[in-house]
Amino acid sequence: MKWNIENNPAFVDTTPAVSFSSDRYSTISDGFVAVPFNEKVQGVSSCSSPEVRYKIENSSPETTKYLALRMYGSLKKHGLRNEVVMALGGDDVEAEELKEVELGGSKKVEELMGMEYLLKDGLVSYLRDVVRITPPIPQQVVRFSDIKYTRTFKSYDGGYATFGNKLVGCFSGPFKRFFERKNLTQLQILKGVDGYIMPGSMTLLLGPPGSGKSTLLEILAGRVQEMKGSVLEGVVKYNNQHASDIRLSRLIAYVGSQLNKHVPFLSVRETLEFARDCTQRLQLENFTPQMRKFFAHALVEGQDPFLEYVLEILGLKEIEHRLVGEEISDVDRQKLTTAELALGTYSVMIYDQPLSGSDPTSTYDLVDTIRTISRIQQSSAIMSLAQLSQEAFDLFDRIIILSDGRILFQGPRQDVIPYFNTLGYSKPSHAECGEFLEDIAAGDGAQYLTSAASQLSLDELVECYRVSENYKDVMRIVEGEDLKHTYWVDCEPGLCLSLKTPSKYSISINFEPSKETELVVAKLSTKVGHSGGIESTGRVQAGDVVTGISMNNERLQYLAVGTKKIQRERASNVYSLLKRAQGQTRLQVERYEDEEDDYKKQWKHFQGPFVQTWWKSTKTLIKRQIKITNRLHALTKLRLFQAMFLGVFAGTLFYKLGGKYSQQEMNSVRALGFALAYTLCVYFLAGLSMVGNGALFFHYLTLLFFVAYFGSSIFFFLSAISPIPETANAFAGLIVSILLLFSGFVIYPSNIPPYWKWLMYVTPIHWANVSFCNLQFSKGYTNPCTNYLGQLPFCDQYPTMTVGEAYLVFNQLSIDSKLTWLPHVVILGWTVIANLLALLGLKKIEFTGTSPSLPQEKKTTVLSNYKKLNGSIFHSCNSYRKQSVGSSVSKHTMEQGSLSNDAQMEDGSDVNNWSEEFRVNLEKSELAIPVKPVALWFLDLSFKSAETKQGGIAFYSITGYAKPGTMLALLGGSKVSRNTLLKCLSGRTPIDGKLTGKLHVNGFKPCTTYSRLIGYVETVDAHPPYLSVRESLQFSAGLRLDRSVDSMNRHIHVELVLDQLGLMLYANHLVGSLHDATGETFKIAKKITIAVELAANPSVLFLEDPISSLDSSGTLSILKDLTQVSEFGRIIIATLTHPSATALSFFNQALVLTKEGHQGYFGPTGYQCNELLDYFTSIPTVPQYINVESPITFVMGSLGLGIKKRGNPLVDFGEIYQQSSLCATNKKEIISIKKSTKHTKPNTVLDSSYPMPYLQQAWLVMLRTQLFLWRNVQYTYGRLIGCLMIGLLMGSLYYQIESRDTYGVTSCTLYIYMQVILIGVISANNVIPQIGSDRLVYFRERRARMYLPIFYPVSWAVGEIPYFFIATLAMVGLGNGMAGIGTRSTKEFLEYWLALFIFTLCTTYFGMMLTFLAPLPTLAAFAVSIVTSMWVSASGVVVVLSDIKFYKWMYWSNPFQYVTNSLTSISFYCDIKNCEPECRCPKLPDGSYVWERLAKIRSLSIERLDTDLITLAGMCVLFSSLAFLFFVMLKHNAPPHTRVRTGPK
Repeated sequence: MKWNIENNPAFVDTTPAVSFSSDRYSTISDGFVAVPFNEKVQGVSSCSSPEVRYKIENSSPETTKYLALRMYGSLKKHGLRNEVVMALGGDDVEAEELKEVELGGSKKVEELMGMEYLLKDGLVSYLRDVVRITPPIPQQVVRFSDIKYTRTFKSYDGGYATFGNKLVGCFSGPFKRFFERKNLTQLQILKGVDGYIMPGSMTLLLGPPGSGKSTLLEILAGRVQEMKGSVLEGVVKYNNQHASDIRLSRLIAYVGSQLNKHVPFLSVRETLEFARDCTQRLQLENFTPQMRKFFAHALVEGQDPFLEYVLEILGLKEIEHRLVGEEISDVDRQKLTTAELALGTYSVMIYDQPLSGSDPTSTYDLVDTIRTISRIQQSSAIMSLAQLSQEAFDLFDRIIILSDGRILFQGPRQDVIPYFNTLGYSKPSHAECGEFLEDIAAGDGAQYLTSAASQLSLDELVECYRVSENYKDVMRIVEGEDLKHTYWVDCEPGLCLSLKTPSKYSISINFEPSKETELVVAKLSTKVGHSGGIESTGRVQAGDVVTGISMNNERLQYLAVGTKKIQRERASNVYSLLKRAQGQTRLQVERYEDEEDDYKKQWKHFQGPFVQTWWKSTKTLIKRQIKITNRLHALTKLRLFQAMFLGVFAGTLFYKLGGKYSQQEMNSVRALGFALAYTLCVYFLAGLSMVGNGALFFHYLTLLFFVAYFGSSIFFFLSAISPIPETANAFAGLIVSILLLFSGFVIYPSNIPPYWKWLMYVTPIHWANVSFCNLQFSKGYTNPCTNYLGQLPFCDQYPTMTVGEAYLVFNQLSIDSKLTWLPHVVILGWTVIANLLALLGLKKIEFTGTSPSLPQEKKTTVLSNYKKLNGSIFHSCNSYRKQSVGSSVSKHTMEQGSLSNDAQMEDGSDVNNWSEEFRVNLEKSELAIPVKPVALWFLDLSFKSAETKQGGIAFYSITGYAKPGTMLALLGGSKVSRNTLLKCLSGRTPIDGKLTGKLHVNGFKPCTTYSRLIGYVETVDAHPPYLSVRESLQFSAGLRLDRSVDSMNRHIHVELVLDQLGLMLYANHLVGSLHDATGETFKIAKKITIAVELAANPSVLFLEDPISSLDSSGTLSILKDLTQVSEFGRIIIATLTHPSATALSFFNQALVLTKEGHQGYFGPTGYQCNELLDYFTSIPTVPQYINVESPITFVMGSLGLGIKKRGNPLVDFGEIYQQSSLCATNKKEIISIKKSTKHTKPNTVLDSSYPMPYLQQAWLVMLRTQLFLWRNVQYTYGRLIGCLMIGLLMGSLYYQIESRDTYGVTSCTLYIYMQVILIGVISANNVIPQIGSDRLVYFRERRARMYLPIFYPVSWAVGEIPYFFIATLAMVGLGNGMAGIGTRSTKEFLEYWLALFIFTLCTTYFGMMLTFLAPLPTLAAFAVSIVTSMWVSASGVVVVLSDIKFYKWMYWSNPFQYVTNSLTSISFYCDIKNCEPECRCPKLPDGSYVWERLAKIRSLSIERLDTDLITLAGMCVLFSSLAFLFFVMLKHNAPPHTRVRTGPK
């Protein structure tokens, strides 16, 4: 390109001026140097790529026309239609025709309404107009220097946390902690990080796992504070203000993969409306007249212009009315999070791997949208992404590369590849930039070294960066005293540059040479104004200082670093640089911040904690909560049904008991105050008092509301302070126990020990009971006691009172009932306190998820290093023997070898044999068990489903094969098509469709035993969290290896698989704790999933997108492992989504689907995908391939499935493939495979669908569940602690109460009643979430046909027994021992404990049964609540058997009745008939025996004791059997959407 440059006296260069007469170049006034226009279409300021120009020049007319139409559509969309019209040379006819084509069949301009009218010229044009009339957000220059962060980790040599460890720790804990040595390890995560983030820029943070990316982002967001065990050093400044001095929550939006949560019961639009109200400062009522005029069309239609453009730009318009919970995809959910940020007035947006698991296309769309928002709003964004395509990489402006907490590079994106080229690392054309850079940062850059270069260590890479000009320019900006905005301008036309003496505000030009000079933008061309293109981070203004310049696609040359002499020389050399320029021009410009800038005026609005006032925020939250409540139709109906059903039940149970002058009936009415039962119908059905024209009823109604609101506030408080639901449930059980025990009903106040009386008086339920009883009995029972002398014992004591008053005094309720207003004040006061505590908890307590990237541990010398160390294997083997056999009792109880009973080797000779066998196999790189080779071929496979698009066709006429030892990749098509094809090939055909065609394994159709030959690695890494990695493999091997494999080979096979996949370091780690042990979370999780399948020694291994969510190093590691696995004769078949060329090159063959699901290619991939590329480039109508483009990008783009290139392809690739010679060759190969496998039958026909006998299956599944419970201390040990606390509380409350009077006897019987309620209800509810926690694991195991499904619930039923054995023993021993109930003899104590133990199992099995019966855990919880409430009420305690009218059948089918009667009989029975003359059986003051009185009132009989216990045991069997039956028979307990097929039809 030629340049129009005139002499400039400010330059020392004396080269003659060069002039051109062409009007394509800008005219320059004397004294300036002009940056020229690019030779492109007139009026378009973006630069052109030489490669694109070459491609257009050499393309066919059809391709050129196609590209031109697509380009025009894109330009029109972005508001550049007029520029295209100008480019046509002003031809009015063509312009008019173009406008007609543009409108096409759409609405005319005059027909457009609302936002459609405002967006008629394109989104970018609209946004530029909006920026001009709206107040800007305060731009932030973020500078951070010398950031260091160190954390101290504590480690103990105690092994896993288990139930046994915790139990022993209760007694030895204090002594153990006193003598225990703590191992403190200091880990420096960040080691002096410097850098900056500029407004309008996009910064990409790259680095391997454990490099410190997440920590740096959290520090920039103000989420890391210096605390005990951590040290944070360095400075972070926002516009020269320290981060600690400003309110970062108003300026910074932080999004991580764990924080992508939304209220599931709001629609997309409602979610964004709430975000707008809470974070958008500019509301509709604050619009200026100019804004109202501009937005008039939208305001008239009732549309919010800001909300509408965000919905448009993020593509959420089509789903704006869908609920967030279940109706949108993960990608759309992430877009919703970004939309919330776009609506707010945030200056800096920080993303920490927000797109984990999404495909590259979605990542590109989201990054592109964020870039557009950043450019328009001049906000900045810094992102860390796991999977990065080349297209997404090119959207960023600056790159920061971290490794081991240090920066390897920081600078413009265009300079990063040339920078590493100077260090000897050359990026090949097939490699993508992100992959190339991550490999270097991870230490895997040797593959990119040039012939003359040598590998640089991490320290050397850091040192090279610190001596580079990039680092010097970064430090110049970071350490500068003045605040400057830095922009990167790409091909800005018409910039007139001049040398001048530095001045902060003056832009006058000094032509005299000076010792200090700057290159300044003197003026701009009037043709283009001040706007920059999308590639520029900001707008250039006159007076901006140019601090860097790049010509001809070279690295940026910094003009402001080095000595003053060097700076002047570089500025002067710009003349010669411009003269030689032939390509792209990039500038780095700086601008001093103007103190009177509009952004300063807006700063005051960002000093408050919130956008809205307190009252407005409250109204906004109330409106949202009302919407949520209205959406909870199912939950609302369930709660309404629960209240109505239980209300009717309680009303009919207490039917007409009110108003009767009988002590038992009056006790039942008093129990209603204890329960404050559920609905108003109870009041009328029970016949409660209606005196005072219904005043008592309205009092009851008010009291019911206060108590319900108090209960809601308590649970709200618990949810605010609890990190997990299990913790909240534990606290809730304890609080409910306290409220019930101190309510004044289950124990008389005179029996309460002095140290607990205060708690009774502060318990709100006590005051509610007092208030209810006071009004009901004092107003409803007004007859004098003289009428009931000899009938009512309390009237005999207080004959001068009314019946109601005497009853209150007798039951010790009269003293507390004098102040009728006090109960309401106490309940209301506790409600306020609970809400204030919840508010404090929400404000002070924050529960964050584990970062997806933690610092990586140093690897130690283990078995996997055997080949490198050339040492003896026996040391490692003996070490493992000590762990798994010798020291497992002390260190890892029930750990090693626990799932492989036959693999435990107690004989030393067996261990030596195992060690020798392991050594031989490791040296030979062989597995202990040979792989059965199979050949797989499929012909004309098609699958039609009603749920897929394209008329129900998932894929059509797919043909191919896979030979032993080869790897086949499935790519292209849609995700549904690829995964459906993989499932069909593996025999897991979806149940919602029909599979046709032929599928053969070694010449035979797959049968039910096909699952024994395959392994299937699912996308979801579902594993038992409380098994170690080694135990997970042992469990899989123990159930899936052929029974002919002996224990030694099975054990060796597991160890070799661990070594082969590099998992030896993590072999003894619990699967659920690996996120705390390593930063390679996703990679290790995927390797474990693969290893579990390889433990079964499959002949074919199917994998669903095995490299999803992995970075470059993780992808490389997984694929190397799969390559090694295939070398043993296995077939590897995997689906891939937009892999890199390097990743796809690991596969021998590729099967490419078209957009419609047809077969576009099947054949070899070749080195760096050259054979795949050759096939597609040989098609005449396919656009020409450019060497700098990735082969996968070209192929996917040609198919219309590219990351950027989407749409309908130019040709029918499916038809072309069917007619190609490659297709014919593949069919011939299939015929050859058919002939070669014609007589090979034995290896693929197995005798049973399950490798192991049923007894072995049951044993291993039970052991697995036992380990789950043994190590799940939050559940099992937490339950034990809960039982101990309840026992201690009840024992101390009922401490040594003597059964010598009515008060003592009643209190003791109610102790039994409360004990049964608490342990029964808690046990039934607690099992529900635990069984559901590993349901995904069960689904995976069932799809793999590892064991009979019935063994899963059986293992839970059997596994719970020992823990309830201990828990009930602890409760009875502590509580009953202190209360003196059921402890008169050892026999009595054992009988009492046995009855309570059986009852606890019964309620647990009942909860398990409902869990398997209900499709959702919520429904099971509601059912448990309803049934247990009915059982408790009809157990014969609150309403005795003689008063039960309609529910006697429930009384006799009630486990609560049987256990209560049994425990009462055991505790109070005394043989009165055979009593000696000096009988010691306890008597009441009236001379009657206690047992005789209880037996009469409660219908008790000691002869029923054995029958009651047998009935309880029978109920245990019944509930568990029904649980097993429901689990096996009901569809919702089976894995969804798949079934095992014998083959295609």
